[in-house]
Amino acid sequence: MSFFNHRFTAATVLAMSTASTAYADVSAQDVWTDWKSYFEGLGYGVSASEAQSGNTLTITDLTIDIPQTEDMGASSMRLDQVAFSENADGTVSVVFPEVMPFAMQVTGEEGEVADVELEVRHTGMVSTVSGVPTEMTNAYKAQTVEVMMTGLTVDGEVQSPDMALVKLAMQGLSGTTKTTIGGKRVYDQSMQAGDVTYDLAFADPEGSGNAKMNGRIDGLNFTGTSAFPLVKIDTGDVSSLLAAGVTGEGTFNYTGGASDISVEENGASAFSATTTSNGGSLDVALGEDGLNYAGDQKNLQVAMMSPDFPVPIEFDMVDARFNLAMPLQKTEEMKDFAFGFAFNDFSMSDMLWGMFDPNAQLPRDPATIVLDLTGKARMLFDFLDPSAATVSGDPNITPAEVEQVNINRLQVKAAGAELTGEGAFRFDNAAPGGALKPIGAADLSLVGGNKLIDSLVAMGLLPEDQAMGARMMLGLLAVPGNAPDTLNSRIETNEQGHILANGQRIQ
Repeated sequence: MSFFNHRFTAATVLAMSTASTAYADVSAQDVWTDWKSYFEGLGYGVSASEAQSGNTLTITDLTIDIPQTEDMGASSMRLDQVAFSENADGTVSVVFPEVMPFAMQVTGEEGEVADVELEVRHTGMVSTVSGVPTEMTNAYKAQTVEVMMTGLTVDGEVQSPDMALVKLAMQGLSGTTKTTIGGKRVYDQSMQAGDVTYDLAFADPEGSGNAKMNGRIDGLNFTGTSAFPLVKIDTGDVSSLLAAGVTGEGTFNYTGGASDISVEENGASAFSATTTSNGGSLDVALGEDGLNYAGDQKNLQVAMMSPDFPVPIEFDMVDARFNLAMPLQKTEEMKDFAFGFAFNDFSMSDMLWGMFDPNAQLPRDPATIVLDLTGKARMLFDFLDPSAATVSGDPNITPAEVEQVNINRLQVKAAGAELTGEGAFRFDNAAPGGALKPIGAADLSLVGGNKLIDSLVAMGLLPEDQAMGARMMLGLLAVPGNAPDTLNSRIETNEQGHILANGQRIQ
């Protein structure tokens, strides 16, 4: 979890208010009190002046101070005025200033300190809160919302505006945030934006180069739920947050996107790239069971150019996926983990193929690479504890114990050949010397392997003597299958530490 993202989320929550539904009245004071409870519960300092006039509660000189963490300096958000107006139907309208400043401090890996000033700007924002104090819903919409960097100071030196540009803009924003207060403070959120654009640009202070990146995300939407305890928590320590019972999960979806990147050095192009896609998704969940992270992208197309490479680098994928699930906290019992990725129907341009296969001797069908692993493991220390970096870097400390690994799917399909496999192994963590002792088996199948070796020899990419060695190795580890040019192999490891191939001991 990025601390910058956490702080930016806090600013966004403030910009859209916090609250939820029902068919009863909620007062302006109820909404303001809920705001303060939320931010103070995160350990943030809240100061402001309050004034009630008729049905409107006006908050002036609102400042939200966010304390320093391991990798972030202190930051704050300031609003000159926010008004909470009670309506005749029992709802409350929240009126924000059109410009909301936000300041933060970031410490770099080499100790450099950057003071960043941002502004959140909006047009046509409408925010209405309904419900009762323990269950409020904030429904909001805005024509535009922009986040722009307005100032940057590095190690006390003010950077000119042309040295750095950061801008994010959302068009047609709308959503709801429902807050339910029971045993915990629970937030159910949904958000939609018709169009999101971003612009980033950075120049070398010494004038030797610059980098630019811009892009768009179409049809963005988000749904998610998070829960916080009703006590003050330390947001700077994610491990402590999990121990306190903080949970969160969310899904982002988008219908399309594009990006454009360019890098210049000494007035000449050093690198450029463009990407497009037809949408995708990102799922994130964080809680007591650990981290779950998964995403996919459809019809990704990439084109890159560099003076260090003789031809343009162009490729595309019909579908790209990844997933990761792992425990994060020290436990006595084994927990589930998973890791996988899939590059389905990967194709590259004929110009790239021509660099090593000018006579088209290899089939140029789209390639696919898939790996799907699951298993059981336990962490021997809290992975997100601030001291974890020291522990994980010590070669004498084992960070985790693996009990089981399942190969649910292995597939490598390229250049006319295809390797597939599956298997399962358990591990003896008490083996002498601390080495992992695997016990289990994997079944593998190779189709078109001999033809691929023949083609590589004919192309001059594989010497004949090395090809002969490869065939001998395949003959030792595999047996012919029923179909032409098919080899099958069952690789086993047993309790005695032996390795067997198709029942024959090879070690």
